[in-house]
Amino acid sequence: MKIYLGGHLNFYHPHKEKWLDIGVVQATPLTAILDENEIPLGEVHLVVINGSAVVIDTAVVSDQDEVKIYSAVDGG
Repeated sequence: MKIYLGGHLNFYHPHKEKWLDIGVVQATPLTAILDENEIPLGEVHLVVINGSAVVIDTAVVSDQDEVKIYSAVDGG
């Protein structure tokens, strides 16, 4: 599974990159994946899975998914 870390969320990537690759063995709540990778849920404002906006609290992901998460404020 690939997670795009939009806005300042790439700060939580071990190498400060925009994409995080994670192996997922079975369908898993996205909140658990983010917790395991120390990405604070309170800083995630928008979640898009495979091109569709979803509610983070009910989102379940699998290994083939592309997830994009964005912070609430992204400067320009």
